[in-house]
Amino acid sequence: LPISALVAEAVSECLVTSATGRTVLDAGCGTGLCAALLKPFAGWLTGIDLSEGMLAKARGRGLYDELHQAELTAYMQQHSAHYDVVVSADTLVYFGTLDEAMCAAACALRPGGYLCFTVEALADGEAGDYRLQHHGRYAHSRTYLETSLGQAGFGVLKLDREVLRSEGGEPVAGWLVAAQKTSA
Repeated sequence: LPISALVAEAVSECLVTSATGRTVLDAGCGTGLCAALLKPFAGWLTGIDLSEGMLAKARGRGLYDELHQAELTAYMQQHSAHYDVVVSADTLVYFGTLDEAMCAAACALRPGGYLCFTVEALADGEAGDYRLQHHGRYAHSRTYLETSLGQAGFGVLKLDREVLRSEGGEPVAGWLVAAQKTSA
C-alpha cells in the first residue's frame, strides 16, 4: 500500500466510533496525497507544509478547508488542543530527534486525540535511537519511538513494521505508528 493509504488505514482503526466530523491536521501535507483519504473523517481538514509549491498542488486538489505554509513543530505548538487527529505521512523522516515534534503533536491534540505517522526503520539489531541514511532521511528504532511517544504523553496503539516504498528496486522498511494522547 502507498504510505498515504497506510496512514489512512491507521486513522480509520483509531476512529472506530463517530469517525466523521473530526478536526484533522495533515502535518507535512506536501502535494496533498493524503487529503482524499483523510477527508471522510474530517469535519475540518487543515494542511501545513514548508513548501509553497507543494501547497499550490495541494490547493489544486480542492479538499483542504485550509492550508498554511509553516514549520510543523512550531505550528502545532501554536494551536494548543485544536485537533482531534494529527497525521504525518513520510514527513518525520526528515527529523532525527522526534521528541519536540511528539510534544508539539501532544500540545495540538485535544485529550484523547490521535497521532498517526510513518518513519523509516533502523535495521533489526542496529544500535542507536536514529541514524541519518545515505538518501538524506532518518531511520528510527522501535524503542526510541516508544520512549519519545511515552514521554510526550501518548499511549501506543500501533507500531507496525511496514514496507513504505521501494528505492532503487529495494523495499524501504518503516514504522506505521498510531498513538493516543493519554495526558491532559
